[in-house]
Amino acid sequence: MSGRDAVFDRIAGFDAALHTCEDYAASGPIDRAQVVQTGPLAGRVIGLKANIAVAGQAWTAGIGARASRIAATDAPVVAALRDAGAILVSRLAMDEAALGAATDNPHFGRCENPAYPGHSAGGSSGGSAAAVAAGLVDAALGSDTMGSVRIPAAYCGVYGLKVGQGVLPLDGVVPLAPSLDALGIFARTPAGIAEVLQVLSPDCQSAELTGWRMIDPEWCRRCTPEVRAFHARCASALAAMMGAPGMLPELDLDALRADAFLLTEIEGAQCLGAEPGLSPGLRKLLDYGAQVSEAKAQAVRTRLAEAARLLTGALTPSCVALLPCVAEPAFAHGARPPVGQADFTVQANIAGLPALSVPAPGAIPPIAVQLVGPKGSERALLALADRLAAAL
Repeated sequence: MSGRDAVFDRIAGFDAALHTCEDYAASGPIDRAQVVQTGPLAGRVIGLKANIAVAGQAWTAGIGARASRIAATDAPVVAALRDAGAILVSRLAMDEAALGAATDNPHFGRCENPAYPGHSAGGSSGGSAAAVAAGLVDAALGSDTMGSVRIPAAYCGVYGLKVGQGVLPLDGVVPLAPSLDALGIFARTPAGIAEVLQVLSPDCQSAELTGWRMIDPEWCRRCTPEVRAFHARCASALAAMMGAPGMLPELDLDALRADAFLLTEIEGAQCLGAEPGLSPGLRKLLDYGAQVSEAKAQAVRTRLAEAARLLTGALTPSCVALLPCVAEPAFAHGARPPVGQADFTVQANIAGLPALSVPAPGAIPPIAVQLVGPKGSERALLALADRLAAAL
């Protein structure tokens, strides 16, 4: 048996329990038959969220009616991974149309959290986070509109980097809200993310981060004691490395999250409203977005643009922000996702900034903080996360 065959046999065995893939019976044989080349990612197993086009595979974006829609060509990021010799695992589980918070899909089923059994893997890129956490893949790609990479990473105890808007092409990725969408990379270490980022964006360079800011401590009161304690440990470590912090601008996190969600509904209706076979819940959200007046939509965009201006201005080319990632650990299957699940993550999408979920070492249930950097600081965030992990 070849090494590649052993990889897919292992994935098939675990997927039966974890359901990290939408339909492994359909996608596995196609993935197994791919040609593996030499290159910087030779032998590395990279998972792909189901909204990313893989030639010959169903390109579903978690929508059941798209199961017969076969991608003719690879998305550019997939082509780059393939050229680098990666072993690709496609159609990782996701929320329907990427608009969800639990990866409990009405068409393809529920993804399990291998790091915290019985609890959500997060959404919408939960399959990507779960596959990395379970060791089925070395790294995985997902998409992030309001926190859909970083929240699953936090719930599953792995690292998750949302790149800055425009750093990686979104061609071949089914859109949800183009104003907020970005790609992201999961891995068990910052180095694992850096290895994939180097292939996908070899020219992405950034200066060292030497200063930092933190969120108003009052906002941390909504976090569980464990999350607050880990955030405080990370703040102490950053203070030892970089000195005293500044403060982030005062922003109404609840209002920003609500505005960003409404914008997602508005743009989601434009991108996906004509898709057949949507679940009633998703159809209701998109129908609401389609009915929002242009005046109301413009007011939302104006408020979000002002918040983006404040956030971007606060993070100079050498300054990073420390925030909680999610206020609490993963919720139990069947429970409603917390209303404020994306309170701390959506700011980076609004401003188009890179952001990295950093897990607490060995924590069960998994929890995390988040580092948000200025534009172009993806590699610097990963390097800082390495330093931070060593200091904890």
